[in-house]
Amino acid sequence: MSVILKLKMMRENFSKMEQKIADYILNHPEEVKQLTTYQVAKICKTSQASIVRFAKKMGFSGYPDFKLSLSQDIGVRSAKKQVNIIDSEINSDDSLQEVCQKVAHENVRAIEDTYSLLDFKELEKAVKALEKAKRIMILGAGFSGVVAKDLSYKLLELGKDVVFEMDFHIQLSLLSTMGAKDILFVISYSGKTKEVYEITKKAKERGILIITLTTIAGNPIRDLGDISLNTVELNKNFRATALSPRISQMTVIDMLYVRLILENKEMEEKILEAMEIVKNFKL
Repeated sequence: MSVILKLKMMRENFSKMEQKIADYILNHPEEVKQLTTYQVAKICKTSQASIVRFAKKMGFSGYPDFKLSLSQDIGVRSAKKQVNIIDSEINSDDSLQEVCQKVAHENVRAIEDTYSLLDFKELEKAVKALEKAKRIMILGAGFSGVVAKDLSYKLLELGKDVVFEMDFHIQLSLLSTMGAKDILFVISYSGKTKEVYEITKKAKERGILIITLTTIAGNPIRDLGDISLNTVELNKNFRATALSPRISQMTVIDMLYVRLILENKEMEEKILEAMEIVKNFKL
C-alpha cells in the first residue's frame, strides 16, 4: 500500500499534531527515510512516542516498518517519474487530443493508485463473505449508484440473490426483510451521504454484515463497516469530471468479480456457456 498516497488521503482526519507530522513526511520523504524517531520528533516538536503512535495509526507495526514501506514507495514513485505522464488540469482551450490524453492518463493513474491502496486481507474477506451470503443488498447514490448497479449485474450473473434499489423508502422496506446471513454492500466515495449512512446504520442495528467501498480517509459509513475496501481520492485537477473515484470503484468491483469467478469453477463454466449463447444473437 502506498504510504504517501495513504498519508494524503487520511490527513484531513488527523489531529493538528498528526497533520504536522504528516506534512513534514510528505514534504521531506527522502530525508525521513534516513531519520530516527528522535530526529523526526525533534523537528516536529513532539515526543518519540507520538511518532511511534503515528506510525501505528497508519497501520504499521512501528516506525521501522513505516520507514521501510516509505522507502519502497519512494522507489516506485521515482521509477514512474521516468515516464512522461501528463498531470495538469483540463482547460477549455485544450485541444481534443490533449483532453483525451489527460483523461486517459488520469484513468490509468486511478487504477494504479487503487492497486497501491489495496488491503488484500480485507479484499479476500469480502470475497469469502459474498460467496456465503444468502442475500446481498447493494447500496449507492449518484455516481456510486451507477457502480452499484454494475456490481448488482455482476453478482446476478454469478447466481447470487441480489437486491438493488435507488429509492430510499424502498431500501428501508427491503432492509426489514434481511438478517444476519445477508450482506449490505455500500458504495460511497465520501462515506458521508446522509441517506446511505442512515440505511447502513439500520443494517448495523439488524446485525447484517456490512462491506463498505469508500475513500480510505475516516468517514461515518466506513466506520460502520465490518469489511472496508478502499478507493482513491478525487484528483484536484479533475474535480469537475470526478473521474478518479468512479474508475477506482469499478476497478475494485472487477477485482472482486474475477476472484469470485475463479473461486467457483462451475460458475466459470456457466458464464462461458452464457457467452456462447449470446453469440448466437449477434448479427
